[in-house]
Amino acid sequence: MQESSLNKYQNWPKHEIFSKTCIPPETSFLIRLDGWRFQKLSEMIKAEKPFDEKFAKCVVSSGKILFTNSFSPTLIYVASDELNILFLNSDPFRRRVEKINSVLAGLISSAFSLNTQKFFEEKPVVAFDSRVVVASTEEKIVEYLSWRQMNAWRNHNNAYAYWVFHKMGYKPSKIARKLRGLRTEELHEIMFKQGVNLAKTPQWQRRGILMHKQPFSKKVENHTVTRWMIRENWNLPLFTSKKGAKLIHQILNWTKEKRKN
Repeated sequence: MQESSLNKYQNWPKHEIFSKTCIPPETSFLIRLDGWRFQKLSEMIKAEKPFDEKFAKCVVSSGKILFTNSFSPTLIYVASDELNILFLNSDPFRRRVEKINSVLAGLISSAFSLNTQKFFEEKPVVAFDSRVVVASTEEKIVEYLSWRQMNAWRNHNNAYAYWVFHKMGYKPSKIARKLRGLRTEELHEIMFKQGVNLAKTPQWQRRGILMHKQPFSKKVENHTVTRWMIRENWNLPLFTSKKGAKLIHQILNWTKEKRKN
């Protein structure tokens, strides 16, 4: 009788939607995590406008846990409330999309919630959404990161403009209309007249923050061993520049060398 009852339910796993969708093997991919309703969250924790360094440190600290939780990402690029996590030749959860998205979104959400208590002494309910982006070559990886950095620059400009217009007494609906109709050059000119040089704001606000592991040599008794440290770069070059592309390729090469050893 019991065996008959078990047979009745054995087909239910077949009803799980997309549970077997996987990222192709030996393909590099990124996970992009975005904060959900973070504008309301920033008001709750009283974050500084238009950018708050404590908030940025909160996001960075949340992303860092992935380097110490057996995920071993190659790098994490942070811009505002967005984390872009690169996995190069890595197979978390046998590359199951549903599992990767749900676990990483849950892990970063809980980490960020704990970090807001540390940095802001608040206890908000926090959520991140998650998506997979396939980047099959090193060139595609650099191109993707360049795109997200350009998006960070655009959001940086709009954030400063919104903050300045708000201080000038404009209502949110009026600010939105003004921003839609302004070219980048016009926006920069208006901000400059209000005492804000958008090209001279802190570099992490304009270009984002990069985290990655970097090797270093250490002497142990009579021989030298390689150890790895987590690095934070708050003064990034443009990824579209030679210097920026070189930085990304260097990090990718370190990851490949680590896997060989």
